[in-house]
Amino acid sequence: MLGATGFGGPVALANYMRRDLVEKRKWLDETSYDRGLAIATACPGPMAYQLGVYCGYVTHRIPGALAVGLAFALPPFAIVVAAAALYERFAGAGVTRGLFYGIGPVVVALILRASWTLGRKTLKRDVPAWAVAIIACAVTIALQQELIWLFLAAGALGIVVFAPRGKAPPQTAAASAPVTTRVRTVGLPVLLAFAAPPTGLTGSLFFFFLKTSFLVFGSGLVIVSFVKTYIVDQYHWLDNQTFVDAVAIGMISPGPVVITATFVGYAVDGLAGAVASTIGIFLPSILLTIVATPLLLRYGSHPRVAGFVRGVTVAVVGVLAGTTYLIGRPVIVDVVGALILIVVLAVPMFTKRVPDQVYVALGAIIGVALHH
Repeated sequence: MLGATGFGGPVALANYMRRDLVEKRKWLDETSYDRGLAIATACPGPMAYQLGVYCGYVTHRIPGALAVGLAFALPPFAIVVAAAALYERFAGAGVTRGLFYGIGPVVVALILRASWTLGRKTLKRDVPAWAVAIIACAVTIALQQELIWLFLAAGALGIVVFAPRGKAPPQTAAASAPVTTRVRTVGLPVLLAFAAPPTGLTGSLFFFFLKTSFLVFGSGLVIVSFVKTYIVDQYHWLDNQTFVDAVAIGMISPGPVVITATFVGYAVDGLAGAVASTIGIFLPSILLTIVATPLLLRYGSHPRVAGFVRGVTVAVVGVLAGTTYLIGRPVIVDVVGALILIVVLAVPMFTKRVPDQVYVALGAIIGVALHH
């Protein structure tokens, strides 16, 4: 369901998982969730997708991770392929432009709401945590990108500031399970993927997005400039306008923002290209999460590791808040966009009964009406 209905980017998706899996169904406790958030941030790949794979792994091991990986990616894949087919036929039409115009501010508002909820529940009344998050937010806005060194620095600081006092509790049998075989099993297909030469456009798309996935930290939007440099400027697979529209579709579609790769693949090489690009962008997330999770479960109870995880987690909140600003700045371009943003932010203060999908639909109707 989350892959088909989860709008709002990584912050919103992470918040939905906390709400449903921790608070409602209680399949995970807060500590396990926070560890998953740290893994999803520390490993390259789309954060929300990796967090979902982690949740599948800790509840049902490798079968659960694989099941979540497929279920999370399949609905947005189908939606984006359909959108790409329609776009190919109706690109440039007023309806298409209207959809982008009206839905964009709604998506930004959903991200803002989710950022506040995630920050409030993760940071709580921890003053040092709020300080680290604010600094991470300011650095992200100032440098206009997410930086892995920022997460590592926050983790190093967390060893000193957030590490629990006292001895580490003893390891459990599950936590001390051997991981060597699992690392070898997962590492082999990764090495083979990088060793295999691409064949034709489909192979080139798979290979390109496989490599690109290792550059994603947090939000899939961090790779937009990198992808544009190759897809548009070097390979000339797409023109600039089509690429910008691909990013917009990735933003307004449910599921991870990196589903943009599916649109790019379809625009370049049809359905085969879409499949190859989607597998390429998501495969490393599944493999790396399966490797990283047992390692963290084995050593995560150590105070220094716990402090590092806490430092990374609070930095994630700040970085995602800063990324929200970077996303919203080019989307909110006039009074109408600002009003849509304000309405979506304000309505939940009076009623919690309006689903996010209703806001998206209303934004689409307003955008199409104004551009008809």
